[in-house]
Amino acid sequence: MQNGFRTVTILLMILVFTVPAFAVDNSGQIGFGARGGVFISGGEWKLGPMAGADLKFGVHKRWSIGLTGMYGPTKGGMLEMDNNGIQRVVAANDDADKIRIYHHAIEMAAWFNVTPEAEKTNFYLMAGAGIDTWNTENEAGEKVYVLDKNGESFRYRDQQLSLVFGGGIEYYLIEEFSVGAGLRYHVLTSGLSQFKDDRDVGDNLDNPSGLLEIGVGLTAYLGSCKDSDKDGVCDEDDKCPETPKGCIVDEAGCPLDGDGDGVCDGVDQCPDTPRGCKVDMNGCPIDSDKDGVCDGVDKCPDTPEIAKVDADGCPIDTDRDGVPDYLDKCPGTPYGCKVDENGCEIDSDGDGVCDGLDKCPGTPAGLKVDKDGCPIDYIIEKEEILKPIIFAVNSAKLTKQSRKTIDAMIEKLVAVPHVRVEVQGHTDITGTREWNMELSQMRAQSVVDYMVEKGIDASRLVARGYGPDKPKFDNKTAEGRRNNRRVEVVRLN
Repeated sequence: MQNGFRTVTILLMILVFTVPAFAVDNSGQIGFGARGGVFISGGEWKLGPMAGADLKFGVHKRWSIGLTGMYGPTKGGMLEMDNNGIQRVVAANDDADKIRIYHHAIEMAAWFNVTPEAEKTNFYLMAGAGIDTWNTENEAGEKVYVLDKNGESFRYRDQQLSLVFGGGIEYYLIEEFSVGAGLRYHVLTSGLSQFKDDRDVGDNLDNPSGLLEIGVGLTAYLGSCKDSDKDGVCDEDDKCPETPKGCIVDEAGCPLDGDGDGVCDGVDQCPDTPRGCKVDMNGCPIDSDKDGVCDGVDKCPDTPEIAKVDADGCPIDTDRDGVPDYLDKCPGTPYGCKVDENGCEIDSDGDGVCDGLDKCPGTPAGLKVDKDGCPIDYIIEKEEILKPIIFAVNSAKLTKQSRKTIDAMIEKLVAVPHVRVEVQGHTDITGTREWNMELSQMRAQSVVDYMVEKGIDASRLVARGYGPDKPKFDNKTAEGRRNNRRVEVVRLN
């Protein structure tokens, strides 16, 4: 018995360390197996041939349960009378009649798959319990009878409670069929045995205490695990149990979607769809406006088919005038020009410089202008002193000569209608400051009123008196004081 266990342990260790730790998921399948080889019953009993069969059902990817059976004849004993006239079984001699033992074992067993993730190779362990029966025949095929201690004859046969354990390897030639090899040891206990007390007949040749079988086998698998969505992954392992039909899935049963468009690989007829595209039920990009840029990526989804578009699906506007090329009848418009609906330049004052670039919009017709659209002959400086503008002492009334001076400024303002100005009134230091502030404001306002009277838009003019606060000349001299009594025009833009 101990020698048998030692042999089995060594062989199982060899299997564990030399066989790849792979297994196959047989959950939900019924396996029919047949095996053949040799078995050893120990002691003086001899090596004999063995045949066996398995019927198992996969309850989990790691576990199967079922029935296993074994049949094997051997020889290694003979009958001999002892001194008391009792026929006993003893070790056989070459020239003596041989006794053949026929073993039959049937056991309930469980199989454990070590690693169920592999596809081709399955290493397993198994264990179970059942009944071993055996009987004897001599070489002539005759049943063997012996006498018990009371001298009564009985047939030399028995049954025993048995335990079985072992392991092996399967290699799957196809998904439903495997070949393999394994070791199993059947422990024969005294349970259910009748060989005791007055039937203890084997003193000189121990009845077998165990059977070690070494064999190879074939197994066919029928049926399959429950796979509700038919994706090849059993329901109990399927983390995505409602996968659409035809989808390629990962080992967890979840659909693969290589291009991330929401349509799984296997169903996706356009597997390289750019990220962000809206797709149809076949996974192909939707392009509502037929511009070559898919919806979802297209930032201009209603582009006419005739329009050339950029990477965002928006019509190309080469001259950047706001009118796309397919509508632009003036495709070379300078950047910054205002254009009409046809993409052609707008030049409101007709001076040859388009609106948007014209710094002097509204230039009167016929005036020569520079590249900015401003009249060449009419320039208003940043600050201009209007000379001569003469007022009577303590008066804001314009003289005839002053009006001529203002008329010249009005002519400039007409030529550059975009310019706004501040008309400033100034005084010398004669008199009180309060009066000078009031007087300068009245004089500036009289100039503005005259300009408005002559047609200048009042919104372009601001009148402001500064009194004596901004002298430009020496107030200690009469000439300086006279020059400080001035009117200036300052550009505001």
